[in-house]
Amino acid sequence: MIRYCKRCKAPTEHKESLVRKPSSYDRDKSIAGRCMLLIHEFINGGHYYNMNRYVTCTICGKKVLENMGNEFE
Repeated sequence: MIRYCKRCKAPTEHKESLVRKPSSYDRDKSIAGRCMLLIHEFINGGHYYNMNRYVTCTICGKKVLENMGNEFE
């Protein structure tokens, strides 16, 4: 997709990427914490809607967070 890049000051090719938002269970590195994270994500469907959408310029590499709309549309 072609978007305007503020760093390049020109319309350039961009790519999208989705990154999972950090959970409160991410800080617990124990086996129990990892299991709780898996269960929490599975039950709540977090692997589908707990995502941040980033758009990255392929020329300069500037990464911009572009979450659009409401969380539960």
